[in-house]
Amino acid sequence: METSSSRRAIHWLFFLVFVTRLTFTNADGVGILGAGKWLYRPTCAHACRRLIATNPLLCDSGQNSTTHDHSKRHSHGGPTTKECFLKDKSYLRTQALCMAEYCPRDNVPTSELEFYWEGHLATGTVGDWSLKPFMSYSQALMLAQEDVERVGKSKVPFAISGQPLNQTSFITEKAWVKSYNGQASFDIGEHQHGRNSLAVSITSVSIPILVSFLRFLPGGKSGIASRISAIFDQPAWGKNHRVPGFGKMGLVPTRGQALFIVYLIFVNAFLTIFPYHLIQPNYIAPNPDYQRTMIFGDRAGVLAEANWVALFLFSSRNNVLLWVTNWSHSTYLLVHRWIAYISIIQACVHSALMLYIYAKYDDYYAELVKPYWYWGIVATIATTVMWPAALLPIRRRFYEGFLVTHQVLAALTLIGTFLHIWYLFEYKWGYEIWVYIAGGIWGLDRLVRILRLARNGIPTATITALDSTGEYLRVDIDGIVSKGHVYVYFPTLSWRFWESHPFSVLSTFTGSATPQRVSQRHSPSDIEKTGATTGIASQEVESSSETSSQSSSPIRPRTTLLLRAQTGTTIALAKKVLAAGGTLTVPSLIESSYHSNPGIADFEGCSTLIGIAGGVGITAVLPVLRTFAGIRAHLYWGVRNEALVQTLEPDIRALDSRVEVETSIGQRLAIADLLTHELSRNDVFGDVAVLVCGPSAMADEVRRVVGDVVGSGRAKRGVVFVDEAFSW
Repeated sequence: METSSSRRAIHWLFFLVFVTRLTFTNADGVGILGAGKWLYRPTCAHACRRLIATNPLLCDSGQNSTTHDHSKRHSHGGPTTKECFLKDKSYLRTQALCMAEYCPRDNVPTSELEFYWEGHLATGTVGDWSLKPFMSYSQALMLAQEDVERVGKSKVPFAISGQPLNQTSFITEKAWVKSYNGQASFDIGEHQHGRNSLAVSITSVSIPILVSFLRFLPGGKSGIASRISAIFDQPAWGKNHRVPGFGKMGLVPTRGQALFIVYLIFVNAFLTIFPYHLIQPNYIAPNPDYQRTMIFGDRAGVLAEANWVALFLFSSRNNVLLWVTNWSHSTYLLVHRWIAYISIIQACVHSALMLYIYAKYDDYYAELVKPYWYWGIVATIATTVMWPAALLPIRRRFYEGFLVTHQVLAALTLIGTFLHIWYLFEYKWGYEIWVYIAGGIWGLDRLVRILRLARNGIPTATITALDSTGEYLRVDIDGIVSKGHVYVYFPTLSWRFWESHPFSVLSTFTGSATPQRVSQRHSPSDIEKTGATTGIASQEVESSSETSSQSSSPIRPRTTLLLRAQTGTTIALAKKVLAAGGTLTVPSLIESSYHSNPGIADFEGCSTLIGIAGGVGITAVLPVLRTFAGIRAHLYWGVRNEALVQTLEPDIRALDSRVEVETSIGQRLAIADLLTHELSRNDVFGDVAVLVCGPSAMADEVRRVVGDVVGSGRAKRGVVFVDEAFSW
């Protein structure tokens, strides 16, 4: 468990990265459009300037003095320099006349017009208050009105876009309305994009916190609360949650998880479309079809980015929500995948609608060669390829390759998106902030991983095969104290030194200085220690002998892990161990400690604990049994390999006398019978905790039985259920 000081450090690092990145923006306001930034304020003034910004100017100030500092500024491109905009009398007076005529329609105060005047005349949309015009708004308006009075209103010409502007001119209402509508509708749309993106990102992260806080309400472990929890813990459809569904292409969420996923799908679909406003005539979008397509396409792109906050946070090993909620890491990973599906679809919608607009209404071939366009294509392709490359069969069959591919494609998506935005807008409108946040979360997670590794140094791992087949391995790492689960690296095992795997910690100390007592129940085959594979018999033999032992060996820190060799790194490790004669010593890196399921903390206050383990799943159950403070505890362990039982016999015997142990070698546990009996008892009091860690089918069976007994009201006590699992 990370210390509170480490947690505070993580929070401060994230805050500093976020604030630092915000300072890179150079547009009006701070943040994103709709939340701190604005496009056209006031719109009426921006609409005026747009209509004369392309007119050639004489750069005539009408004054003898030419010593103003702005005359020394360099041109930044375009037919008219910024210096001309700041001093040309015809431009300044025409702009002032237009603002005075049309801005009263929006009831814009003079102070706001003056504010616009001081920072936008030379730059347009993005203000720069270091570029101050030669005269103030009130001075320009006074001189313009004098020009109108001198020549007569009927003789004042109307400015024509693209034509030289060499005298004070009017702007036609038709042209101004079209310009105003275009900028107003675009401004409204962009602000709605920003607000909707905040709604998506904030609620995605905050809902898990709010839901988790419900357990602190009075009656959080009552019978009614247990029944509700049992109902939501069941698969959304079918009978399996951990056993793959969807044609073995993915995992079926629980009902509780499905509710959150449905919310995410609904809110993203709804906010991609609503609200939207169509304003015509409009110089940006000449017809409603164009305008609708533009709004939906732009918003889909912004929301795809906004989903990255939860997407990257939920996938992180150091996800801060694991400390403030009781949701497991596996739950966050499952939701991470669904958010990824949503974000991928939104990115594809954005790309498809923009392609439609440019192919139908604009010059597609001219845009195709621009950097923003092809970097957008790179980002879309990278994020889309991640979907098939991350399907469950791929993840399980090529886990190491999946991880590398996933990280490379994610990085390419971030880089491509950033460059797509930068070539379009640079740092003007805050769209790049979503990239900073996602990259910041990713970077901070990696930084904390490195700190966890550095804390443990490079310890030596002693790996022992428990039998002649090397199916089960024991890993002992001296000098390391850890708990929960850890990520272990074996950098000398292959050239892929960065690969790591999560393992539950069986124990963290070796040696003993206190007497230990244990009361165990075994099947006859366990007691006789025969080679036969016999399950728990209906007539169990009670081993009531309470053993006491005093060990004089000193207590030393040692992290012990058990693992089953399956594929990839673990099978390669098993082969090396067998080739070395059954024991292998290698350098290792330990990233510790993690708790994949914070829900175990809810066992506090329970009087009874039922631990059900399958195979090496015992490593997650034994530590909980050791620290359980209730009155009674039961361990039911189903295992295929007797060597595993013999290896763990000292750990089993070291359990407290309150713990009753039953093992089954070679046969399935009678899960339905033992759980139904225990949960239905009315001769004991207090809540009961049920912990399962083992094969997917076993975990799903325990989940079903708990749901059936508790959901039907047959349970006589409150029940807290935890499935201790880790899976991609």
